[in-house]
Amino acid sequence: MARGRPPKRKRVTSGLRNHRSVLARTSPDEPEHPKHPGGSAAEDPDEPIDAEDDSERNLLLEDSLKPRPELAKDSDTEESDVDEESEWEELESEDVLASFVEASRRLEGGLSDDEEWLPATQLRNMRKDAARKRDRPQEYKKGPDIGSKAPCTQRRYRRLLQGQTNLNAFVTFTARETNRQSSPGVSESGDGNVGLEAEVGVEAARMASLSQEAASSDSPAEFTPPAEGRAASLGSADSNAGAVTDGDGNEEDGWESEEDNLEEMGGGAEIRGWKELREQVKVDLKKKSPPLSLAQTNQLIIIRNFATLRLKGFGRITASQEIARQWHEGEGTHLARCVRALARHYQVFEQLPIEKRGGKRESRSHLYDESVRRSARAWLTSQPNGEVTPKRFQDALNTTILPSLGIELRTPLSVRTARRWLIKLGWRHVTLRKGVYMDGHERKDVVQYRNNVFLPRMAEFEARMDHYDGPDLALTPADLCPGEKKVIALFHDECCFHVNDYKRSAWLPEGATILQKKGKGRLIHVSDFITAVSGRLVLLDANGEIVEDARKIIFPGSNGDPWWDMAQLIEQVKRAITIFERAHPGCTALFVFDQSSAHAALSPIALRPFEMNKTNGGRQRKQCDTIIPMSNPDPDVRGQPQKMTLENGQAKGLQQVLTERGFTDLHKLRAKCSPVCPFESTGCCMARLFSQQDDVKNQESMLEMVIKEAGHECIFLPKFHCELNPIEMYWGWCKYRYREVVKKNFEDAKRVAVAALDSCPIATIRRFINKSWRFMSAYRQGLTGAAAAWAVRKQKQHRQVSRAAMMALDAVVN
Repeated sequence: MARGRPPKRKRVTSGLRNHRSVLARTSPDEPEHPKHPGGSAAEDPDEPIDAEDDSERNLLLEDSLKPRPELAKDSDTEESDVDEESEWEELESEDVLASFVEASRRLEGGLSDDEEWLPATQLRNMRKDAARKRDRPQEYKKGPDIGSKAPCTQRRYRRLLQGQTNLNAFVTFTARETNRQSSPGVSESGDGNVGLEAEVGVEAARMASLSQEAASSDSPAEFTPPAEGRAASLGSADSNAGAVTDGDGNEEDGWESEEDNLEEMGGGAEIRGWKELREQVKVDLKKKSPPLSLAQTNQLIIIRNFATLRLKGFGRITASQEIARQWHEGEGTHLARCVRALARHYQVFEQLPIEKRGGKRESRSHLYDESVRRSARAWLTSQPNGEVTPKRFQDALNTTILPSLGIELRTPLSVRTARRWLIKLGWRHVTLRKGVYMDGHERKDVVQYRNNVFLPRMAEFEARMDHYDGPDLALTPADLCPGEKKVIALFHDECCFHVNDYKRSAWLPEGATILQKKGKGRLIHVSDFITAVSGRLVLLDANGEIVEDARKIIFPGSNGDPWWDMAQLIEQVKRAITIFERAHPGCTALFVFDQSSAHAALSPIALRPFEMNKTNGGRQRKQCDTIIPMSNPDPDVRGQPQKMTLENGQAKGLQQVLTERGFTDLHKLRAKCSPVCPFESTGCCMARLFSQQDDVKNQESMLEMVIKEAGHECIFLPKFHCELNPIEMYWGWCKYRYREVVKKNFEDAKRVAVAALDSCPIATIRRFINKSWRFMSAYRQGLTGAAAAWAVRKQKQHRQVSRAAMMALDAVVN
């Protein structure tokens, strides 16, 4: 057997095998399978051939119409015996061209007469395609008409509908025998109300019948309306339902159409229009209880915008796309669908969808267990102030609180959970401040002094004062009775300026800060008086220049002036009386002080029960004589003078003083309680019993004695009522400007402080005083339990009254 590559077979150039030219058939009697020009029969298609013959066989399909002459008898000859020119002579004939056209038509329409030349496999495929084309419909119906689709499509739909429940099990509908060639139109009223009546046609009923789990009952179940009493039902349309076109010409899927989603209601339920629903949405947004979450607020805003666009003539899809374009960075196709679904739900049920997220998690929280909450709160209250941290609370929950209640957790609670529990239990992470604010406006003793002493006296003095009212602060003179003097109020207070007193906030670039000194620096102590007439209490000359000033500035501290005390205040008050009498002759000064321990200091010889002994004599100081008050329990000694010393000059003790006043049953009482008496007690000891007498309680302080001896009046503000003293607002105005200036040293600080104090205009001081008078007026009108008390409780700053509190008070008074 010869080895090596086989010799290459010579290419046949005399024509194509197994192919008979269409033009070669001259008579219908010619046999279907002619012999090969060489004398052999047509080759069997199953006979193996080489690669070159196979490639020539493939070319046979494309050149099957090309006419060719008879092949040479000898198929192995190298060249064709037919003349090249004679091969295309027949193309010049019109009959030949007509036969070409007819052959092409037969091939394009299906199988030709000479189909036997094709291979068997390809012939079978062409026959199957031709049969399939004859069975295939020329025009397809759109929509849920499943019966008009191909059997394979119907089988696929039947498989997809397995496991679904029949539509009859949920809603009541009537299949109308109507041929819906097009989708139903959308009826709209003038107020934007879209007609929401829809029907389930023959197509939907036919599709529902494809389900293998259809309801066996012939009578459909009635749909139960929502709890609000509104009968509304949403149908479930097929995903292949016909398209619906809205008012803008946009095509909308069937399941997004309100006509295909809402069934025709037999009970006559009314779907309100968007004009009414938009007003309802506005009311829902203003509700305070229960508070709306951020998601609910956003949903209501979206519904309101959707209603507005619908009322302006926009279609449903166009309106939702416009909202999605504004609320979403991308195209927002999914958001637009959610907007339409949300609007449809609100229009039917007139409420937002129920939020179902987080319910299971919250129901599992152990904090909602009352025993856990009680134990956690008990642990927190037992800890020292400032020692509670989320980490310590977490450790206590995992090791002490929960195990003691028999609760075992699969995983320990985290620090983040402990922090959330702290917040829910009322603990807050706050910024610590050096100042302490204690709200005592409603304390019993404070309310009693404010209502029974301070406000009545201030009302009497106010009637004799000049007022500056209105935006332009026009002067309203006092209406004085004959013999009365004009009263001018002088509000007093002290304030401290520090050298390193910086501003508390600043505008800075990202990452930048201000390095401030830790210490406040040296102190500048200021004590001053303000009045509505001249701003500050000063004496002016004919040119308006300050001749004398009642302000007192000291610089206490190490190597500085001594600290402010009662002696310096008495000296300043005496100088202030002199300046006032020279600046306002013939007027009465009303000095208003706050209730500090220094201002209430008594004279050295005042009655001090807790500094007295039980018996006479001993180491106790002598006190001034007094008059037994008219409220004394023994009427025989009322109004009689009582000496506080014996004939030999010794000081009397508590037991003898009380016996002279009619208290006989004293053998069971001790002299004084240790360390102090109970706050609510009135007769726990002899000292407490004596201190409750009117002549002891109503003793005048040293300030009152000095001022009244000069012929003027003095009154003290109620405790915790800094809003009633307008000089507090004046300090805040000055310190704000003082903090804005950078001080290099102590001399600069003193200069800046004096400049800030002198820069406040008189009109500003008058407005501060008017604010305090409005507070007093609100208290006098009996509004302490309502808006005025609320406004006062909102006041948390000692040097100014908040803008919100003043606006609330102005609304109440006006």
